[in-house]
Amino acid sequence: MSKISSRFYSQLIVTTLAKLLMNTARRMVYPFAPAFARGLGVDLAAITSIIALNQATAVLGPVGASFADRYGNRRIILVSLVMLSLGCVAAGLVPVYGTLVLALFLAGLAKSIFDPSFQAFIGTQVPFEQRGKFIGITELAWAGATLVGIPLAGMTIQTVSFQTPFLVIGIMAAVCFTLIFRLMPRDRPSAVDSGEKTRLLLANWKQIIKNRRVLGMLSFAFFMALGSDILFVVYGAWLEQSYGLSLAAIGLGTILIGLAEVAGEVFTAFFSDRIGLLKTIFIGLILTAGFYFLLPVLDRGVPYVLGGLFLVFLCFEFTIVTAMGLATELMPELRASTLSAFYAVGGLGRVAGAFTGGMIWSFTGIGTISLIAGTCTLLALGCMIAGFIRISPS
Repeated sequence: MSKISSRFYSQLIVTTLAKLLMNTARRMVYPFAPAFARGLGVDLAAITSIIALNQATAVLGPVGASFADRYGNRRIILVSLVMLSLGCVAAGLVPVYGTLVLALFLAGLAKSIFDPSFQAFIGTQVPFEQRGKFIGITELAWAGATLVGIPLAGMTIQTVSFQTPFLVIGIMAAVCFTLIFRLMPRDRPSAVDSGEKTRLLLANWKQIIKNRRVLGMLSFAFFMALGSDILFVVYGAWLEQSYGLSLAAIGLGTILIGLAEVAGEVFTAFFSDRIGLLKTIFIGLILTAGFYFLLPVLDRGVPYVLGGLFLVFLCFEFTIVTAMGLATELMPELRASTLSAFYAVGGLGRVAGAFTGGMIWSFTGIGTISLIAGTCTLLALGCMIAGFIRISPS
């Protein structure tokens, strides 16, 4: 592969910005769900149901990969930006419940087909020995959504209106579309029939679920994501209702979550290999469950609550990122299929968490939310033990 060109760095910057916009559009509804509910005149459960619909699109990631193989990475990236822009502009100009549903569905669908296409594009442009570094750089757009995107959205909602951030994201997505259209080279998609790729993917999935360790990992992904989103969809409502925090303050509070995610990724990079991936996951699961259970005890002031949330998301992040690393080597001959199953099952867990979290919150409170989230994490621990620890018969 030839040396990386300076033009590629321009493409990388613009496309990473597009990824940041998609992450922000998907994630900003979590902390500001009460504000969206008030603005649209609906209850909180109606907003968390939309979040569940948004998360449901995560299971389409493998489909997005097949589209990129068939039609080309550049074309799918551009299509995803069109979907993001149209949905967000519609929500910004017509602030009704139906357009918010449309915007979040399109944002989720756009991200589901954008991510595999973007990573595949990097794979065609970057030598293998540098690929991890470049993909890791682009993944900063995930933490960037909580460090930059959500705080700015909170300030905008408080000073202008709840729909304005969507309009801004939609316009910026259109700008990214124009720049990528001009900067990114036309690619040559694979000549292999997309239907054949889909049949091969399904056949591989049937094979990997026969593996005990893969089944343990997939079950872990479901329960881990379920517990996380049950809390994530209501933490903004918790801070607002219990402590009267403004939208801007909640937005700034999410910076802590972004820092926790970055810290978790740094911990994984520097310590998980030394400790051992499986042992790190077990430690992370125990710590994450423990901090979930501790949240009601910390419900005595904003600093305590934010500190508790920081610890929860720190432990969750290094646990799930370490698990991704372990998942890559469960069945090396079917690595792509294993990872696509991991992400799809995790997406289903997030759907279930987002759908039930709002309803649980409306009837109970943070105590029940924390108990269920912690229990889900312990179930994830049980799945990993069942999948990876072989108990010799007596």
